[in-house]
Amino acid sequence: MEITLDIGSSQKYIDIIMNKCISKLSFESNDASGDEYFFESFIVTLSEALLHFMFTICTLPSERRITPKNNLVLDIVVPNLQRLNTKPEQLLIIQFIKEDQELNKIPKLESLHPNYKNIWLISAKPLSSTKYTTYSVLSNAGLNNRYSDIIIDVYDFLKQTGDKSFRLIH
Repeated sequence: MEITLDIGSSQKYIDIIMNKCISKLSFESNDASGDEYFFESFIVTLSEALLHFMFTICTLPSERRITPKNNLVLDIVVPNLQRLNTKPEQLLIIQFIKEDQELNKIPKLESLHPNYKNIWLISAKPLSSTKYTTYSVLSNAGLNNRYSDIIIDVYDFLKQTGDKSFRLIH
């Protein structure tokens, strides 16, 4: 309820949830194989699930797992895919980078969306890109934004673009 009333509180809850999960997973992965690649992939998967949940709680418009063409799966589009054809400057594509091979999807994203700054990439560790908006779950070093800021940033984007999508208010 607090997040619905104050979108800014989403940052606090994302930090709390991710920090608890990361510390538990770090401890368990040190006891097990110590596979850093698996750990990072799992962290990004967790961040994706949490973001879907936060979009629902915050009643932010989005579509998930959209396949617009050529078997390209978009993780999240905000507010909806129809904007791509009508007002692409008012559309965000949020893509989760769980493994290095997924970086190969980025040129396909570029061919789909003309505004590179509206392609947001989320990864475990910082990406070195000035072309896109990037978020890092484990560190906000360099050019990357903090993952916990993403709900506030999406909210600000929607406000800036004048989005009037239907939202339920409690």
